[in-house]
Amino acid sequence: MNRFVERVEPYFLSEDPFVQRYAIEMLEDTYLPEGDTFLTGLKAVDRGPVTEYSSPILPNLIYLPLNEEGLKEVVNRLDVMGKKDNNRLFYIQLITNASTELLTTYRKEVKQYVGEEQLQEVEKLPSLTIEELYMALADVMVYLDEHEFNQALYDHGKRIIKELVKKGGIESWEVQNGLQNKIDDEKFFGFEGIYNVYMAGEIQEESVVPQLVNLFKNEEEGDFLFEETANSLVKIGTDLVVREVENIALYGNTFFYTLDVLGRIKTKEAEKALLRLFDQADDPTAKTIIADNLCRHLSTDAIPRIEDLVETGYEDRLLCLEESLYVNCVMNGVQHPKLPEWRHLLEVMELEMLNEPPALIPQPVISDEKIGRNDPCPCGSGKKYKKCCL
Repeated sequence: MNRFVERVEPYFLSEDPFVQRYAIEMLEDTYLPEGDTFLTGLKAVDRGPVTEYSSPILPNLIYLPLNEEGLKEVVNRLDVMGKKDNNRLFYIQLITNASTELLTTYRKEVKQYVGEEQLQEVEKLPSLTIEELYMALADVMVYLDEHEFNQALYDHGKRIIKELVKKGGIESWEVQNGLQNKIDDEKFFGFEGIYNVYMAGEIQEESVVPQLVNLFKNEEEGDFLFEETANSLVKIGTDLVVREVENIALYGNTFFYTLDVLGRIKTKEAEKALLRLFDQADDPTAKTIIADNLCRHLSTDAIPRIEDLVETGYEDRLLCLEESLYVNCVMNGVQHPKLPEWRHLLEVMELEMLNEPPALIPQPVISDEKIGRNDPCPCGSGKKYKKCCL
């Protein structure tokens, strides 16, 4: 088990609801946990809320990978669950995200939840040649470029790429050339380019890191490209990634993505880069995001800096840095004198949210304004747009 995961995972079962919530979110999209971490998450689900402040756990387990034991457990739960159970869709999504190998091995058990047509498309992939897989991927790219976006088809394209990687069908030079060709074609990056970005992450191709990082400088590109670029850089996760991202981290309006990369790469070098950026940043939003990411690194060096920021003022519409500080200190065993004060503030905030009348609950926002998937949701919920009104 990765050392950072080993450090954080036990807090999935914390009796402190604020620590538990933050710990589960801390591993999101880091690509570090393995199947056993999901099983720990299920134990937290089964235990139920520890206090009235507890947040639902199951939605935050979607990003964790399933192993064989995990898939069996999810299927067993669905088999005894009523069709109107609020958790049913989350469990079905977990099965849908499962690896091709698991879905084909447990075809009979998952069929009713995945669907026959989708399952047939999945189970034929291992029998296809490398050439046939590339042809299937080309069909997906053409459809996505010419029609309305289809998430299931987009995810199937990623599944095809995973099969190509398994068969050794993706060479470094192909990714390098594919990316450069799309970068040279300034008019239209398209899904071919986005899938090339995804391939770079899947084979952890470090040689294309400068190309990937430079994509953040073109603010006219869509959020899909930025999100996949960030994901691939996190998967590669080397010191080179950290250095290149740090160089442009505060550039323009894409700092939501660049800082996210440094927050998700759980290395000492990434923590040091965030500390340097914290000292350099003038924008209050960027400084607030950096501070939270440092807490998500469990950085003790950052605690006095962030405490000063809280005292002088930060972007509190974006997130609650008192919560970040509180959890950072608790998980590091730091007996900070302000722990009771921060804890009381969190309890008051949670009670206010629980007592809000229905009319004040943020409603889904439909806006013509361009909103990044990782930007704060305009409804005011405090969540990322992709996890809220999107």
